[in-house]
Amino acid sequence: MIKRLLVYSCCYGLLLGFLAGCSEEPAPQPATKPKAAAKVTAKPAPAPVAPAEKVEKEEKFVYQSVGRRDPFVPLTLIRKPFDGDDEPLTPLQRYELNQYRLLGVIIGKGEPRAMVQDPEGKTYILTNGIKVGKNGGVVKDITSDVILVEEKYYDFSEIVRTNIQEIAVPRR
Repeated sequence: MIKRLLVYSCCYGLLLGFLAGCSEEPAPQPATKPKAAAKVTAKPAPAPVAPAEKVEKEEKFVYQSVGRRDPFVPLTLIRKPFDGDDEPLTPLQRYELNQYRLLGVIIGKGEPRAMVQDPEGKTYILTNGIKVGKNGGVVKDITSDVILVEEKYYDFSEIVRTNIQEIAVPRR
């Protein structure tokens, strides 16, 4: 009990000491010795400004972001779609790949098929070779738990890159 009282009183004393040091009064300046009078050189007075000369007001700068790259996005994430074909976009090419949800996969006789759902709730059947995603992805392989989609895009240096993305079965 006495130790606790001693600890509380020490903390209270430190708090008061810190608060006393935080006053808004300026700190007193140390006394300085006056220096010997230095030689005063006369400077010519500035020429008066004629009333005919008007000082132009500075215009405020306004940043126009239209047509410019976002400076806060890393260069590795800048991707422009690769427009290899002039075909019209399909409904599957309206959303990013991570917005699709894999509902089921059918593997057996014939070509494997997968059922995906878009953010609006519409379902689509995917097979190999179907275009999906905003970056012109093409379904390359369908396995029991994942769909592999190959995307081609231009990176920040205007080089065509290929990337394999996955649409995976959601975990339970």
